[in-house]
This record gives sequence, C-alpha cells and structure tokens, in this order.
Amino acid sequence: MQPYRSDVANVGLGAAEVLLISSVSQYDYGRECSGYERETVFIVGTQEEKGRVGSHPPRNIQQSRVAQPTASTQHIASLDLVETEPLQPAWHETVALKSGADSYLFRIVAQHADLASVIKQSGSPPQGHELSLSFLDTQPLDVTPTYREENFFLKSMCFVNSLGTGDGSTVGSGEGLCLFLYQQNSSTMYANEAHWSGASALSDEVRELGPAAYQAFPAHHFFARVYRPSAVWAALLNRQPTFLCNPEWTVVPWEHYPRTYLDDLLDVVVLLPSIYSRADQILLAEATPNREPIARELLDNCVNIQAQFDIWFDVVQQETRSPYWVGEGSAYVPFNEPLSFASPSLCLAHVYYWTVLIGFHQCIYALLQVIDKPSKGTSSPAMAANLPQGLDPRKYQPAETRNLAALACRSLDFALQNISQPDLLIAPIWIIRDFFSQMNAVGLCELESLWIDEFNERLQVRTREMSAWLEDRRWTMIKRFN
Repeated sequence: MQPYRSDVANVGLGAAEVLLISSVSQYDYGRECSGYERETVFIVGTQEEKGRVGSHPPRNIQQSRVAQPTASTQHIASLDLVETEPLQPAWHETVALKSGADSYLFRIVAQHADLASVIKQSGSPPQGHELSLSFLDTQPLDVTPTYREENFFLKSMCFVNSLGTGDGSTVGSGEGLCLFLYQQNSSTMYANEAHWSGASALSDEVRELGPAAYQAFPAHHFFARVYRPSAVWAALLNRQPTFLCNPEWTVVPWEHYPRTYLDDLLDVVVLLPSIYSRADQILLAEATPNREPIARELLDNCVNIQAQFDIWFDVVQQETRSPYWVGEGSAYVPFNEPLSFASPSLCLAHVYYWTVLIGFHQCIYALLQVIDKPSKGTSSPAMAANLPQGLDPRKYQPAETRNLAALACRSLDFALQNISQPDLLIAPIWIIRDFFSQMNAVGLCELESLWIDEFNERLQVRTREMSAWLEDRRWTMIKRFN
C-alpha cells in the first residue's frame, strides 16, 4: 500500500507559539505487530513485507464510522462534536470536528493533572457549562516504579476550549483546543505479581471495555495518545507484562484510523515487559546447568524482537528519506550538535526508539553475562559460547548503549520545543537518568548526568508554563474516562 500522508497548514500562534506546534506529516506502512506470550515462537517478516507475517490479523481499511463506545462519560447536550472524514491519525496535532453545520479545527493537547482538584470551583455555576482549570494542587508526574501491590490505573477528562467566548482562547477563526487531562499512578508491583492474564488485571476499565471501544473520537485519541503510551512505559519501568501486548489491542482500535510510525513502534515495545520479567527470573535464579539454556532461549526471543526494531527503523528511513538531521546551533557538552526532525511525532518516535533500546540492550547484555559465566557443574567454554544465530555481543556493550543515550539526548530539545504533550518525555528521561547513574558508579557519564538533570528542570518549567496557559482559557468537558 502507499504510505499515508496528511498535511495541514501551519497557523500563526502568537504568544502561544511555544505551546502549540506545527502540523505534522505522518506515514502509515500498515504493519501491526502480534502480541507475545512465553511459548510463542517469533517469525520475523521480510523487509519487503515490512515486518508483516502471516500471524497478523488482516487490516480493515474501510472508512465507515462506528458508534461511540459505551464508557463512563459526561456529555454536554449543547455541544455534539463529530469527527469529519477523512479521519486523521490520533498523533496528528489537529482534529477536525463538526457540530451541526459548523466545523472546527482543534489542536490536541494533553497534560497530567490532579483530576480531583483541577476544575476550579466558583460561587456561581459556569455559564453555558463553561469551566476554568486550576493546576495549583497538581504535582509533577512521577513515573518512578513503586513495586507496590496496586494495579495500574489512568483516568482522564476530555475538554474543548469554548469557541467564540471572546476570551482569546481561540487560536484562529474556527480553531480551538482539545485537551486531555489525565491522572495515573506509577503502575503495579512486579515481584511475585500474578501474570497479566490473571484476576488482578480484570479491574482495568480499559480492558473490560475491550479494544472496539476505542475506534472513534475522542476515545481513540485517548487510547492512542494517552493511555497506551502511559501504560506501556509503566509496564517497562516496573518490568511487568501488560494485556496490551495481545494482538487485538494493536489492531482493533486502528481499524478506522490511519496508523503512524509511533503506533507501529509501540506494537514492538509492548513485547518487552514480558521479556524483562523472564530475564529477572533468570538473573535471580541459582547458577545451575539449567539456567544457561533458559537464558539462551530468551536470547532467541530477543534476537527476533531486535529484528522487528531494525525493520521499523529501516522502513522509517526509507519512507521519510530524512527523518532527522543535525540541527543549527553549537554542540552540546558532552554531546554533538542537536538533532532536528521532519515532524514532532517523528521526533517523539525516535526518542522512544533510542530510549527503549537502552533498557532492551542492557537486558540482553545481562543475559550474555549469564551464558559467559560457567555454571556450577559444567566447565565447557564451547557451551557458553553457543550464542543464538545473528546475535552480535559487541552491539550490546555499555559503550554502544551510551551512544543510544546520546542520540536520545540530542533529540530532546526539539521534542521539548515542539510536542504538545511534554509529559510524554518524563519516562524516557527517567530511563536515561537511570542509565547515566549506573555509568557513574564506574566513573563514567558524569557530564551526561549533569546535562540530563538540567534538561529535566527545563521540562518542569515548560510544564508549569503550559499549566498557566491552560488556566487562562474556558473549557467544556465532552467526555470522562474513569
């Protein structure tokens, strides 16, 4: 199929320019990635097939609309917004909606907030269901894994800013903002936790509703832009498998929507928490002769997942020609010049790609150490050297992982300046800071640690500025996701 592309003219933003970003060009190469379970044997597709294998469900490319999902919602009777066709990817920075005969262009923004206190209370009811927001009691999003016995949860409210109110909230004629405010915890306990298919996961409302509930606006945008990336990062950080790796969760929500490179990347990333969980069990096990073949089997799975990452990266390079380049400005200390990208979404996808590979390559490196060390009861070096075909140990050395961290850091400034969901950078920054901290323990990456700490402070400043910017506007709630 031909790659999907959408272009929307950039709109002058005045004082809000730092917070609203230019429209993006996105491509869809039609590859869904199957879920993964422990007994699954990976079959990697060819590059000509763009990673698609026979186990993938067929794509439904019809453009018919579906009914709104049944969920905990709050509708404003006077504002019935319907997305116009052709449908754009959820990661597109704008969404075209119509209410009766009127059409509007809304720019999509999302931010973490304390939902219990974010709606500002006043002595009189807001006129026309309009309300104001207050982030005074909102603490910065903390993705540090807690390892407590609690299920991952994420709840959200969807708002549109009031059009034609004369408060300066509209960016241009017929253009407004679509805001997702969300609140999440730091995910689930990992140690001794039941498998994701157990009863502990059944309380998640997203899973109970099923993937078909997220095929129309605003539910699809909530799932694709807010819930899935947040849940996947929580699973990665807690090394806890997630139900989102099931094939239907990588296919059904997109039956009526074009996909982006970021959607396809997350299809592969969602396989890793299960790998991390199994790796931890192996690394904590006693060094017996049985441990080496188990580690080698898991490395086979890792080789196949690495191949899927490689295919994703190659396809992006081929279809976008130049997804990123060395930007203007002097080199960072201790990094080279910053990188610029063809679009904010492509930037975020590459930040996620390089950051995810940091943890993935550290996992592979640890498994290689298990095979390299002779176990009790055997002293055969030939057995220890029997690595899976296609696995090059040099690729997973700490020095190579350090290069991945540098690429991610060189991309962060562009992301901070251009994406409309700065909270999406918090988990990658946590991963990078943790890696540099580990390297500090052996006397390396001291300057890198200082740089990422300074960037984290700039991210917090950007978040506070965005909160103040949102507080200046009037909003109407159109849906609630509990």
